[in-house]
Amino acid sequence: MIDLDTHIIEFQCPKCGQSLEQTIGKLKSQDQMRCPGCGISVNIDTSKLSNAVEEIRKAIEHAPPEITIKFFR
Repeated sequence: MIDLDTHIIEFQCPKCGQSLEQTIGKLKSQDQMRCPGCGISVNIDTSKLSNAVEEIRKAIEHAPPEITIKFFR
């Protein structure tokens, strides 16, 4: 099983536009984070994030283990 919680998500502060980044695991464990640029609290919908991560995990598990590319002339 792939551990998606260690992957980093990048997004922008809705107030000042500063680039923010955090691991998926940390975002799922808290319902808000503070922007270091302007100090605003950014709310995180942890249930939607958890659902999205689960959908990504399922899609990865159903992907073929190898992909072959054939070229035709």
